[in-house]
Amino acid sequence: MPQSKYKIKKIRQQKIREIIETKEIATQEQLVAELLKQNISVTQATLSRDLREIGVVKMIKGLGEYVYKIADEVSTSKKELKNKFLNFVKEINDTGNLILVKTPPGEAQGVARVIDLAEIEHILGTVAGDDTILVVIDSADNAKKVKKIFQDLLLRTKS
Repeated sequence: MPQSKYKIKKIRQQKIREIIETKEIATQEQLVAELLKQNISVTQATLSRDLREIGVVKMIKGLGEYVYKIADEVSTSKKELKNKFLNFVKEINDTGNLILVKTPPGEAQGVARVIDLAEIEHILGTVAGDDTILVVIDSADNAKKVKKIFQDLLLRTKS
């Protein structure tokens, strides 16, 4: 009897977790190759979706080197938030109760995930694209406060 799509997805995501926890994986291509070694075939679109659902983020390993990590393993302390801002935040703008955070291409989701996990007061949530994060704040007044927190992170880390 064939396995259900849900069960196949669950098995595939568990294998992805195991690979990321035990090996240094820097690209989706490396991850696809590791999955193939375990007889699991996956498209790039499905893999991207799985990585998002699992909560995988790119972390700095060394100068210009990154590896995938599961967000559960990532410290969400101020230090990690500062690290993300230092390495990936290029610009911060606000209007009303919204803050727009610009990052290099491909980095917005990782930064947004750390912002979400940091549970900063007044942040209702984030929406991340490829290089832009929309941070929704509970009021325009509080948006100014959160923007100041973000700017302070940049000033402390880049000086």
